[in-house]
Amino acid sequence: MTNVFKYRLTVGAAILLFLVVGVLLLKPAGQAYPPYVSFSPNANGTKAVFELLGEKQAVIKEWRKPMEYLPEGEHQAIVLVEPFGLEEAEQAELLKWAEKGNDLLVFQKNSKGWEDVHLAASSLTDYQAEPGKIESAVLSSAGTGQAETHYRLDSSAEMETLLSDQKGILAGRSTVGAGTITLFLVPEWLTNNRIMENDHFELIWPYLQGNWRVIWIDEYHHGYQQRPGILAIYPDWLIVCLTQLGIALLFMIWWQGKRFGPVYTRREWTVRRGDETLLAVASWYERRRLAGDALRIREAYLRQLLSERWGLHKGTSDYDIVRTAKTHWMDRDAGLLSHVLARLEEAKQDRHYTPKRLLEDSKLLDQVTKRLEKE
Repeated sequence: MTNVFKYRLTVGAAILLFLVVGVLLLKPAGQAYPPYVSFSPNANGTKAVFELLGEKQAVIKEWRKPMEYLPEGEHQAIVLVEPFGLEEAEQAELLKWAEKGNDLLVFQKNSKGWEDVHLAASSLTDYQAEPGKIESAVLSSAGTGQAETHYRLDSSAEMETLLSDQKGILAGRSTVGAGTITLFLVPEWLTNNRIMENDHFELIWPYLQGNWRVIWIDEYHHGYQQRPGILAIYPDWLIVCLTQLGIALLFMIWWQGKRFGPVYTRREWTVRRGDETLLAVASWYERRRLAGDALRIREAYLRQLLSERWGLHKGTSDYDIVRTAKTHWMDRDAGLLSHVLARLEEAKQDRHYTPKRLLEDSKLLDQVTKRLEKE
């Protein structure tokens, strides 16, 4: 055996060992579910019987909402298998729902909470679970079953006995209003690892058959809960009215705010003096009563134009400005410039210069500045 062959054999064995250890250590474990869950394939799940029930029944659904939201209507059934944390208020909601013509199928090891509907139970002393003969109200012959519970239902004229053994009644049915409630003290018979033991399936299956429009499987009390949205607390008529009111308000806002036809931009918003910023500044000067300051800004702009167009220094006297204007303009335009300069001088001496005078002087300044801008 050559060294190369030994090397390859060692590497192959190491890789094989690595893969085996990886499979053993990283083998995915089955998903954990609470007991009695209808979609759990685990030994304590109830997937087998409910999958078969789904094939035989027209509609079978999970229920994950609070009991107060049970669907309206008749000829429905709900199956509760060891409902964890079932409260009195929820039992009251279930009974109201049954009274309207629906059926409750409860699989629970004791009858706590159902005593008011003639389904009370008593505890047995020195009870040992072992296979025994089970009498059924629908089977022509008795079957064999093993009940784990040490409770037995108390016999009463208002309760129909469905399943019983030598120790007492294991299942009974009571009428509430137009519906019924059936209590089975053997929920373990529905589990995947017990349904096929003894005659558990044959004993339970007939009572899962009925002329129901839909069968609901309670998963709410197994921890799979779906809380209704915020709109669920309001009646349907109120939601419809508020929706229509909201649509009407949106339409009104749209109608008031939409402009139909082409949009034309006004010229004053596209030229310099129509600038929105300048309008805001002008409004500020007006509110602060700064008419004199505003006029001085206009004068500064005028002298800037004179400097740019005719090369006159900003400190040039009014007499020199008018004399230069006569060399560029006609006598009428030069006279207007002289008049504007005189008004500016008067405004400087007036301590109570008003916005009204500012408006008059601005019109004159506009004529002169426009004439200069054309130079």
